Amino acid sequence: MTVRPIPPALSDIVAARRAAFAGRSTAPAADLQPAAGRFLPALAADGVALVAEIKPRSPSEGVLQAAPDLTRLLPVYEAYAAAISVLTEPDYFGGGCELLAEVARRSPRPALCKDFILHPAQIHDARRAGAEAVLLIVKILDDAQLADLHAETRRWNMTPVVEAQTEAELERALRVSPAVILINNRNLETFEISFDTTKRLAPRVPSGIVTITASGIHRRADVEMLLPYCTRFLVGTSLMRAADLAAAFADLTGRQRP
Repeated sequence: MTVRPIPPALSDIVAARRAAFAGRSTAPAADLQPAAGRFLPALAADGVALVAEIKPRSPSEGVLQAAPDLTRLLPVYEAYAAAISVLTEPDYFGGGCELLAEVARRSPRPALCKDFILHPAQIHDARRAGAEAVLLIVKILDDAQLADLHAETRRWNMTPVVEAQTEAELERALRVSPAVILINNRNLETFEISFDTTKRLAPRVPSGIVTITASGIHRRADVEMLLPYCTRFLVGTSLMRAADLAAAFADLTGRQRP
């Protein structure tokens, strides 16, 4: 299948990540240890599950929390979320593997490394920082890259979370037999958000594959709109902006404060 060019909105981010890892070896360090395999079981349980994100900033939203206060965030995240997503892209999202490592060290929840993964060294860095899962974005990878990076992630017993935003991307994602598909409601070419993306794509995901819906989920009404299609939700911006974090989680989940 012909892979479309990377959209202009993404090209600078991808170019920066490619340049950052251009000189890195594809071989892992000799002492790198495999993950415990905790991410998939955390999401596989019946019922609604949240992946709560720590995201210092984004190109579309600006600065959210320049220096996330983990002492404030993590206890509430742990009370409500099945897993924690951490942005590790530094230039546009303000993240880093240091932030991921701190989250993994301080929280019992399995951590997802959310980045623009193009090189095996990024997977190795994520594992060393304590990640139990890694995001692979179909839009920025060709089929061979996707297959290789998916295999490298599995090699370290981490869960590859494969992101798709169109029918064609979902078709490509399914070729690597992923355990987890993430449907991104944000169009990465226009940055517009539409829940119709999840409504279209979720029914096409075969049973047995865990499906996560992401982007634009801010309140309980959003969750209820998507529940017929998906029961796992990745939420970031609304949590990073929340003045009352427990109230924001309670609204999203429909649960009372613990």
